[in-house]
Amino acid sequence: MKLLNKTIRYYALISLPLLILAGLISYMLIKAELRDGTDESLEREFTKAKGLVHSNTIGQTYYLSPDSLSYIEPLTNQRFVPGYTDTLIYDKIEQEDVSFRKFVNQYSFNGKPYYITVLKTTIEEDELLEGILSTFFIVVGLLAVAFFVSNWLLSKSMWKPFYETLNELNRYEIKNHEEHNFPKSGTLEFNQLNETLNKLIGKIHQDYILQKEFTENASHELQTPIAVLKANVNLLMQSPYLKEQEMGQLQSMDNTLKKISSLNKALLLLAKIENNQFKEVEQINFSEVITKTIDNVEEVAQAKGLKITSVIEPNVNLKMNTTLCEVIVSNLLQNAMRHNKDKGEIQIKLSTAGLIVSNSGEPLSIKPEDLYVRFTKNDSSKESIGLGLAIVKGIADLYNFNIRYSFDSSMHHFELKFN
Repeated sequence: MKLLNKTIRYYALISLPLLILAGLISYMLIKAELRDGTDESLEREFTKAKGLVHSNTIGQTYYLSPDSLSYIEPLTNQRFVPGYTDTLIYDKIEQEDVSFRKFVNQYSFNGKPYYITVLKTTIEEDELLEGILSTFFIVVGLLAVAFFVSNWLLSKSMWKPFYETLNELNRYEIKNHEEHNFPKSGTLEFNQLNETLNKLIGKIHQDYILQKEFTENASHELQTPIAVLKANVNLLMQSPYLKEQEMGQLQSMDNTLKKISSLNKALLLLAKIENNQFKEVEQINFSEVITKTIDNVEEVAQAKGLKITSVIEPNVNLKMNTTLCEVIVSNLLQNAMRHNKDKGEIQIKLSTAGLIVSNSGEPLSIKPEDLYVRFTKNDSSKESIGLGLAIVKGIADLYNFNIRYSFDSSMHHFELKFN
């Protein structure tokens, strides 16, 4: 969830209960005020009724209102509880119960007690209360909407420099190290953030350059001693005085040196790809490169008992570096051969949309996303150095190709989509 949405949500969680509480308190206060007003009105009616007792001789029930609800009557032996009560009385005209406020009390005049009952309908107060509360909640609702809209607009305006900084970071690529301009803001914290990011990016780029230079230099420097070691091992292997055990040890050393040499070349190639040193680009007939590569590996595949079938659309042309084109095709085919099963098969399909290289085999023992991680292997193959697919991914990223892996029907599929 975005920080802005979180802020608004927390404001809502705090504000809405407070608004509801304010509404309830307002409702109770207004209702109490209206009740007090009704009771005062009943008090005045009771005072008028006492005046009537003074001016009239009341020997029987005397009605104070046309509806006969308020009245005066001489007090007999009946008992009553004086005070205010709320009651409901059925209205024949409205055909519904109507709420009333009732006041009952005793009054004595000239030694004669009277029972006085006065009532007042509260329907007007209820309607007034409903109107006031409706207005209150409408005002509160409008205030809430205005609050959230204004808060959202203000927050978005205040956070605009932050989002611009994020966009700058998303556009930044360490390989190209293009100039970036973080926006200046009137907010101190955002300016401090931008200054820190500038220092951090500068440090990261410097470390990246040093790492690239180290990789290149190390790879170049290792080539000569590896070549010397290989030459010396080959000379020793030609000696007629070697025993079988010594010959086996030299053969093992030679295989290890070959693997080190391959590893060194692969690392150097990756460094050059990442440094974008293969800038020479030309129109390449990808179909011819695929066909030529298949012809080169056909004998090795037959020796391993592998069957290669291909469907190649002619004249599929791509604009890329010739060396990298050959490398990506060769690595995909080598991967399909190396991680195949006995008497397995390899299927190759090429169209203008992309290249699909499929090979039979067991399901992966690693996560598919780890296939392109350096030195990650699906099995313990002695031939693999764990860099082939990393090189494929590096070339694909360089030319904005999309590479996707899938597995179904005991077949591994690597699909290289051209953009």
